[in-house]
Amino acid sequence: MKKTFLNIAMMATVALAMSACSSTKKISDNKSNDMTSMTADDDLDPEFMVLSDAQYDLVKRNNKFALNLFSEVKGLGSSVVSPMSVTYLMAMLANGAEATTREEIMATIGAKDFNIDEMNAFYAYLMKRAKTADKHTTLNIANYIALNKEFKLKKNYAATIADSYQGAVEALDFNDPNSTLRINGWCSEHTDNMIPSIIDRVEPSAVAYIMNAIYFNGTWAGKFDKNDTKKEQFFGFTRDIKYVDMMHRNDKYYYMSNGVYSAVSLPYGSGAYSMTVFLPNEGKHVSDVTKSLDADVIGSLGRDMEECMVDLKLPRFTTEMKLSLKDIIAKLGSPSMFDASRSDFSSLAHGNVYVSEMLQKAKIEVSEEGTKAAAVTMGMVKLTSIRPDEPRRVDFHCNRPFVYTIQDNYTGAILFMGMYTGV
Repeated sequence: MKKTFLNIAMMATVALAMSACSSTKKISDNKSNDMTSMTADDDLDPEFMVLSDAQYDLVKRNNKFALNLFSEVKGLGSSVVSPMSVTYLMAMLANGAEATTREEIMATIGAKDFNIDEMNAFYAYLMKRAKTADKHTTLNIANYIALNKEFKLKKNYAATIADSYQGAVEALDFNDPNSTLRINGWCSEHTDNMIPSIIDRVEPSAVAYIMNAIYFNGTWAGKFDKNDTKKEQFFGFTRDIKYVDMMHRNDKYYYMSNGVYSAVSLPYGSGAYSMTVFLPNEGKHVSDVTKSLDADVIGSLGRDMEECMVDLKLPRFTTEMKLSLKDIIAKLGSPSMFDASRSDFSSLAHGNVYVSEMLQKAKIEVSEEGTKAAAVTMGMVKLTSIRPDEPRRVDFHCNRPFVYTIQDNYTGAILFMGMYTGV
C-alpha cells in the first residue's frame, strides 16, 4: 500500500481538487512495510489494514469512477466534488435495487464483479477505518434516510443500511416544514456546519431522502507559517492576472514530474491522509493533466514519487459547489434508476419508486493550518405513477339481445337494470 495514497476516500476527492531532488528515496511499494511505517504511532491492528487483491481492484475501479465524475464536473471555474460521497449514496441505492438498475449502479461505481455483500463489507470497512486511521486527522462518514412516514422501507433493506452503513432511518411528516429543518440540520451536524443545508424544502410527495455526508479535517504534517504568506500573482485560464494569498514552505515532500505535469504529496497528521497537487507544466493546461490521469496512473504514483526538497507555494483558498448529479450519473452508466418507467427498487420500499433527483454540495478550505473539506450527497426517491398493464384485446359485438344494469360503483348497488332485444 502506498504510504501517501492509502485512503481512497480522500485521495479520489482531494487529489482532483486541484527540480532538483535532495534524495532518491522512493515511496515504498511494499504494502505491509508501508502499513507499519504509516501507522507506527497509531493504535491500530496492522492486519485490519490489509486489503485483499479484490478490494484493491475495487479501489482502482472506484478511482476510475472518481476520475470520470470529475471530468464531467470541471469547468473554467474552481470546483470540488466528493466521488466517495457519491459512491456511498449509490451503494446504498444499489442495495434497494434489483435487476438492471442494480447492475448499472454497481458497474458505475466499479463494483460490477462483486456481489452486494462483498461491496457492503468493503464500504463498512472504510467507515471503520475512517475512525481509527489517523488520530491527528478527522474523517467522518455518515449515512441517513429521512423517510416519509406514509411509507415503509423493506425490512432487509433497512437492516443493511443500519448494519453495513451505520445509517439512521427517521420517519418524518413531509407535510411539516420542520422536516426540512431536520434534514438540513443533519447535514450541518455531520459536516461541522460546512454544509448547512441540502434542500430548500421537503417535497410532500417524496418517499425518502437518502443521504451521505463526509467531513474531513486534517492538519498539515508540516504547517505553513502565516508570516510567509504573501499576495502573489496567479495566472488564470486566459492569462488574466489575479492576486492571491500564496502560502510558502520549503521542506521535504514526495514529488514526481513527467512531460505533462509535476506532482507533490502533502501529508496530513500522522500520514494516513494526504493531498496530491498536480501542476501542469509550462505550456500545458489542466485539461492535459486530467486527460493523462487514469486509475493506473493514480495507482502508480507511490512508485513514481521520490523524496525531494521542495520549495512549495500553494494558494490559500476556499471553494464550494452545488451540483446536480442526475444527468452526469446517467451518462456514466446508471440511467435506469432515474427513469420511472424502467427503475427497479423493489428491495427498497413498498411501491414502485425511482430516484427523481441526485445532488451534491461540497466545500473545501485550504489554509496554513491544513484542510477542511465536506460534502453531502442526496438522492430523492419518489413514487412512480402506477402504469396499467396493456389491456387484452377482445371483440364485443352487440348483434343479439342483451341485458344491462346501472350501478353505484362505490357500493355496488344496482340503480337500474334492463334488457334490449332490438324491438
